Amino acid sequence: MKFPGVPAMDATTLLKKDHDAVLQLFREFAEAGSDAEARRSLYRNIRQELQTHSRVEEHVFYPAVMRLRAEPAREAVRDALEDHHVVDGLLAELDQLDPEDARYGDKMQTLQESVERHIEAEEDALFAQARIHLTDERLERLGRDMAILKESLAGEAAAVGSGASRAVVRA
Repeated sequence: MKFPGVPAMDATTLLKKDHDAVLQLFREFAEAGSDAEARRSLYRNIRQELQTHSRVEEHVFYPAVMRLRAEPAREAVRDALEDHHVVDGLLAELDQLDPEDARYGDKMQTLQESVERHIEAEEDALFAQARIHLTDERLERLGRDMAILKESLAGEAAAVGSGASRAVVRA
């Protein structure tokens, strides 16, 4: 079944596109050099991408893989969830730092390295397990469900971002 505005894409392809997008944002962050305002803006974009991506994985993709009877698939999900926990901690630390803070660049580098390791492990082990054990139709349905959730989360983020009573975040 097709849904208007939701492209047909299997789950792993959608997640790979997210990975590519966040890696591009990290490259742009590195190119921003010492421009504090650009770094602040790019960090916000990186944080939003990572948080949306994690919620989509944790609410749609990971539960589907955890239901598989294949222990390597389940282990890959457990590892990915640990990675998300590490990333969440780094984001919380970065939220407390100003881009001009000497620790900011090092913390962003640590975040980037953690995300890159997560992406590599996920695209190798987890995606392979999903493709082995889930049908093409199931991967398409998961991709559709993930795209719908992403759209919903993007709408929430836009509503929060445009609110008149929006809190000022130092990040």
